[in-house]
Amino acid sequence: MQVMTIAGPIGFQEALEKCQYWFEDIPSTPLHQKDLPREAPQTEKRHLVIEGNVPSDAIYMAFPMSDRLSPEYYTTDLLSDVLSNGRSSRLYQRLQKEKELFNSIDAYITGYADPGIFIIEGRLNSGVTHEQAEAAIWEELQELHHSLISDDELQKLKNKTESTITFQECNVMTKAINLSLFESLGDADLINREVAMYQSIQAEDLQAYARELFVPEKASVLYYRRSPDADAEEE
Repeated sequence: MQVMTIAGPIGFQEALEKCQYWFEDIPSTPLHQKDLPREAPQTEKRHLVIEGNVPSDAIYMAFPMSDRLSPEYYTTDLLSDVLSNGRSSRLYQRLQKEKELFNSIDAYITGYADPGIFIIEGRLNSGVTHEQAEAAIWEELQELHHSLISDDELQKLKNKTESTITFQECNVMTKAINLSLFESLGDADLINREVAMYQSIQAEDLQAYARELFVPEKASVLYYRRSPDADAEEE
């Protein structure tokens, strides 16, 4: 689907006339429908080690998640905020600040018309092994399996999300981009329902989906090792 969005102080008739003036003479071309094969569900852990000339050792963990229109998308997004949204988040406070395992650590999601990926990535501090780093991350993920997040923590996350969405809508360009995004997905009105969808999520929803998402057989783990040659070059 091709979408053009016009946002700003302009009426419908004027917008229509300008579109006709600029685009009416351009001949139409057939749109090619995507027919991409669906990846089979992952049923076992995948692990890869790569050595290279990189600034520091790093770890990447990826878990398959839903597409942008799935109700689980919003639950997954809040889970990423629980783990890594600001300096009060769990991964920063526990693994970077308290245990000093990481120089930096982040969690984020992807996802559009096709299913996305939940990614956790971190740069290890000197002397920390990849095995230690991965074990520490799994410990945090397991806690999401076993313990409900508090009402205060959940409401704080929801408030942050609502604030972000609201302030984005103050920018005309961002509003146009979001309208284009949702229209291309087939539901332009979703722009008006997103805040309510985030606010409807309960702690039990986060726990249930964490148990489904963060399991070893769905994990793809990459260890990025700094090669000895890189150390020799610096010396």
